[in-house]
Amino acid sequence: MAHTMTKRGNIDNIVAYEHFCDTKADMADIDPKEITLGSVCVILQDETKNDTLQFMLAKSDKTWIYA
Repeated sequence: MAHTMTKRGNIDNIVAYEHFCDTKADMADIDPKEITLGSVCVILQDETKNDTLQFMLAKSDKTWIYA
């Protein structure tokens, strides 16, 4: 388990990245250095689910889960 505080008041404590990808396959191009706990990836079209606009959140081990 992991925990991180990304913001306290108006001050950022750590960097949490926001990524936008055309498809889920494009997430493979995200540099692991730009994945921290709580980072967000917006997938504009998930070709495997035939849906649009999927949201993913990064876990502490740099893997993604659906939000």
